Amino acid sequence: MCKHADNTKQIIDHILGEVYPQLTAKIIYAVNCLRSEQSEAPDKYVVMNIIADLRNEFNSLVTYEQKLVFPSVLKVFLTVKENEPIPNLVELLKLTKSKEYKLMHHVKKIDALIEHSLWNSAAQQVLTKAFSHEFIVEKKAWYKMIDERLNTCNCFKKNYFEMAKFYDQNIHPIKSGNTTK
Repeated sequence: MCKHADNTKQIIDHILGEVYPQLTAKIIYAVNCLRSEQSEAPDKYVVMNIIADLRNEFNSLVTYEQKLVFPSVLKVFLTVKENEPIPNLVELLKLTKSKEYKLMHHVKKIDALIEHSLWNSAAQQVLTKAFSHEFIVEKKAWYKMIDERLNTCNCFKKNYFEMAKFYDQNIHPIKSGNTTK
């Protein structure tokens, strides 16, 4: 395993061991504070529902990355045999970005509703700031690392592009000139 793989594993461990648990704690805190708030403002219940949607989407993202994306990225580093199947990172990362987009859509809706809230929305403000800042910073660093691996890591680049070539030949046979099934 190359040094890039070790560093990538450290980044994954940081995301799963520190970033995501902190965000989960902020979601729980925001929900608990809303429940204990004495105000009966109608938008409070709308915010509770949106936070529930955010929590579900976030849990889905965490599970997806933990079970598919992160192991797949590491597998690209570890693949040594030429014909060994490699996960399609392009498709995995597209779905990840879609989930992240949905998360941020929920964050923006919460932010708009709490801007002039009739209750103490400090916990919800902490939550939206955490996603708008920490989450975004960590995800940008993750994607930057993937791009850097493609540009600087020979084992990652070789396996990644072999996977892309294999994908084109087997999924899009007409495009690649391969018409056998």
